[in-house]
Amino acid sequence: MKGNGSISGKDMIFRADQIDLKSLDMQLEKHLSRVWSRNIKKQRPAEEWEIDLAKLDLRNVIAHGTYVTIYRATYDNQDVAALKIML
Repeated sequence: MKGNGSISGKDMIFRADQIDLKSLDMQLEKHLSRVWSRNIKKQRPAEEWEIDLAKLDLRNVIAHGTYVTIYRATYDNQDVAALKIML
């Protein structure tokens, strides 16, 4: 029996094979990089070699290695390769 305005248990079931975890991971990383870049700007001036992470848009994985993942990305509307280093 459903209550008024409630969500049934059936609405809360998700199939794991239909969830795009890579896309969710990339969205989370993009969001966190925006938040971190805002915090960095408040703490100290940017170095010459630093980029604005809010302008980096990760697209898809090109290759995986032991300690690095290479993404196809765009930065400021230019195609780039972005590295994510796992330490």
